Amino acid sequence: MAAALPSVASPAAAAHLTVRLATERDVPALIALINQLASEARLLFVVPVDPETGAEDLRQFLTMTAASGNNAVLVAAEGAKLLGLATATGGVHPAKRAAVEIGIGVLEAHQGCGVGAALMAGLEEWARSAGIHRLQLPVVTTNASAIALYRKCGFAVEGTLSESVRVDGRHVDQYMMAKLLA
Repeated sequence: MAAALPSVASPAAAAHLTVRLATERDVPALIALINQLASEARLLFVVPVDPETGAEDLRQFLTMTAASGNNAVLVAAEGAKLLGLATATGGVHPAKRAAVEIGIGVLEAHQGCGVGAALMAGLEEWARSAGIHRLQLPVVTTNASAIALYRKCGFAVEGTLSESVRVDGRHVDQYMMAKLLA
C-alpha cells in the first residue's frame, strides 16, 4: 500500500492541500471531521463517533484497514486541519478483493475547492498501488455536485438502485457508478 499520496494545491486557498492515508495520530481530528460531516451532509451516510468511547475503536479500525491490503481511509488536510476523507472498502472473498466501494466526504465550507477531486486522485493512486481493478460507489440520484465530480473523475453510471436509501423520510434512488482501472 502506498504510504505517500499526491499533494494537491487547493484552488480556493493559499495553503497546501495534502492527501494521505489516515494514521492513529489523526484519530482526534478524524473523529471531529466525521462528526461534522454527519451533521452537515444529509446525503452522506456517516454515523457520528463518540470522542471518548469511539477513539479506541477508530484506532483499531485504522490498524485493521491498513493491514487488509484492499481497504483504506484517506484524509485531505491543510496543515493540521482535516477538510475531507475518503474510504475504500474491498471484499473479503478472493473473487471480490480487487473491487472496492468508495465513499467521500468534504466539509461544506471546502466543497467546490478541489478537495473532492484531490481525494479522488488519492484514492485512485492508492487503488492502483494496491492492485485494485474497480472503484465503485452508490450516489443519491439528486446529488448533482457529487455526480459531476465522479463523472469528471471518469466514473460512469452503471444502473439505478431503486428506492435503496431513506432520506428525509422518503425512499430515494441511487446510481451505482464505477470506474475500471486499466
